[in-house]
Amino acid sequence: MSKIDKDKISDFKNNEVPNENYSSFCMKTKPNNHYFTRLIKGEVEGFMNVCGDQIKKEEPEKFFSIMNKKLPKKYQVKPFPAAPVNAHIPPQSKLTPEELKAEMEREKQVKEEKNKKYWDKKCQQHLKEKQASERMRMIEKHKQYIYWTNPFPSINQNRLGSSKVMQKEKNYEYY
Repeated sequence: MSKIDKDKISDFKNNEVPNENYSSFCMKTKPNNHYFTRLIKGEVEGFMNVCGDQIKKEEPEKFFSIMNKKLPKKYQVKPFPAAPVNAHIPPQSKLTPEELKAEMEREKQVKEEKNKKYWDKKCQQHLKEKQASERMRMIEKHKQYIYWTNPFPSINQNRLGSSKVMQKEKNYEYY
């Protein structure tokens, strides 16, 4: 082996560091995760050997969660739809068949009246819309006759027969 030059050796090796400040400094490494998981696994196995069957019978969810396994289907409880707390019983279920039939007829009449009122209102609204559109069409038709005029010139300017005749130049003469 070759000799190591003393200049290349760091002073770190020769210095003594107090361990109070640096607990992991220049010491054995701390135990890692594998060490702890092995200890936990051993404790769990010991507990399961003693109480495993009893826990599996009484609380299968807890047993399988300790074993880090998925809960089998035979232990899963199917959820059922829960009714709200303030649910009330409809009054129809408390009636006799004759009373129920009469109640249904009354509800049918009320529904028909509402439906009739709705359609009457809708027909009136449609009629008003139709009349409004007809009015607008007539206004558009007669707009060509109604327009703004200038009030200052005379009304009959260039509209009398004699004045129109005089304005035209005759290319021919009457005999």
